[in-house]
Amino acid sequence: MKIVDKLLHLILGVIVLIVALILLCAANPDVRQIAAGIAQSIGPIYVPPAEEEEPEAQQASAGESGEEAPQETTYTVSMDPSKFIYADELVKTVVEATDFAPQEESYSDYGDKRDLTGVMNDGALQDYNPGNDEYLQLVEQGDEGLLTLDEYLNQAVKKSDAKLAEPDVTEIIDPQEAQNIADTVPFGETGEDAEFDKLFYPYYHMLGEKEQKLYKQIYANANALTPEFRPVEDCTPKEWIAAWDCVFYDHPELFWMDNTKYYESDYSGKVIKVGLKFYAEIPDVAKAKLRFNDDANKILAGAQNLETDYDKEKYIHDALVDKITYMFNTLDQSAFSSIPNDYTVCCGYAKAFQYLMQQLGVPTYFVIGWGGELHAWNIIKLDDEYYNVDCTWDDTDPKTYDFFNVTDRKNLMHSRMYQSRYLPACNGTKYSGLENIAPNLKKLGAATDKIYTDKVEYANDLIDLLTKAIASKKHSADIKLVISRELFIEWYRAFFGTQYQDGANNMLSYTGEDNSSLVMMFERLDSGDYLITHHVDLIAE
Repeated sequence: MKIVDKLLHLILGVIVLIVALILLCAANPDVRQIAAGIAQSIGPIYVPPAEEEEPEAQQASAGESGEEAPQETTYTVSMDPSKFIYADELVKTVVEATDFAPQEESYSDYGDKRDLTGVMNDGALQDYNPGNDEYLQLVEQGDEGLLTLDEYLNQAVKKSDAKLAEPDVTEIIDPQEAQNIADTVPFGETGEDAEFDKLFYPYYHMLGEKEQKLYKQIYANANALTPEFRPVEDCTPKEWIAAWDCVFYDHPELFWMDNTKYYESDYSGKVIKVGLKFYAEIPDVAKAKLRFNDDANKILAGAQNLETDYDKEKYIHDALVDKITYMFNTLDQSAFSSIPNDYTVCCGYAKAFQYLMQQLGVPTYFVIGWGGELHAWNIIKLDDEYYNVDCTWDDTDPKTYDFFNVTDRKNLMHSRMYQSRYLPACNGTKYSGLENIAPNLKKLGAATDKIYTDKVEYANDLIDLLTKAIASKKHSADIKLVISRELFIEWYRAFFGTQYQDGANNMLSYTGEDNSSLVMMFERLDSGDYLITHHVDLIAE
């Protein structure tokens, strides 16, 4: 995380509230005192002085009253980034005073591991718009601060443990040895007659013609438990790895295939022998298949007779969330860790959901991407629309549906990577938010009858309500507003994680020099929205 960007985002976030309050300053000194207190307390921030009155005007004012004119300070805030005081000296001091443990691998580290140029069938790729990927934009800006959120979100984003294993590689330098391998190692199963429906196996159809032949060969040899074979096509390591990845993404039923792999290349860089690795923990695959299918069928039995695909989806989502405990183990990248076993990480959740939904005839895809670490979730097709589903992050205490059937834009803290970027865009709305009961705003004591999704509307209404409170001559006021989960992320990032936070009470407070204060408290509602209580203590004139 870049400390400069973190500081700047924090400052800009607090400024949003300051600007809102400053709009009231000219009308009421009480609000001015709060804004002044905030501005003075959060520094470093550029606060230029108000334009000074002409000396003659000041003298005239003093002469009329016979007393020295009060020297009132007003504050305005410059939004020019060049005015912010975050010079190298300040940043250096902050960095040296803070013990940040560096992450082992970052988004960019993983981003360098897969080069897909020349191995994809460009004409078959879906029109996914990365412009909707708000989390990716934050990552590219160096701000992954979304990982320090409230208790609920924090327990969710810590569950990102998909693995992108790099292959073991042996380079055969001796030309004669390389030729002997090419002459003696068989192809194994070629799978040339295999067919893969585009609706259920999208990754196969993303590949170029050569890579599709390799895909079929890998799939066939995985089923035949062939540990080593020669590629059916002359290929580079990049081409073979792209094909292997697509098999892994498309086929959760190959639960005995470890996600590690092996290849040998010759002096020219051509792959001359490849190897699949199978889990040592599953020594008898035939027996494991019986157990796997038996347990899968027990889960599926509860969904078979449900009327709609949505009903089936919700049943499987709930069954997995209720059944699985998030826990690392040697099989946690496999569907076997979740069917029939009950302990897995995100990859196991996603592969189980993919497998079970496809058995019910509902197109469901495995997605690889970023969620603070490498992460896995799903995309599902309901009617003619696509949705994101993350069973892992919904497996909280209590169970939630915050990441169930959401659009790309609302799939907070998820960023697709590699071939998953070319799965269909998720813009479906028909089956979104059906599980969360809307909050009773009147019962909550909310000041308005709306759930805010837009920060400008939220700020404007808050200002109006503060104005009314001031006009009523109240010395204090509690203004309660409900904001959506999406807006809460932005709200939280702006204000929390600072020295003003009281994590135990979900409280944020600012106090002016005259003891006027603003306290903001949040509460997560069962609907996934947030109740924000703004408590203002105003100092009488």
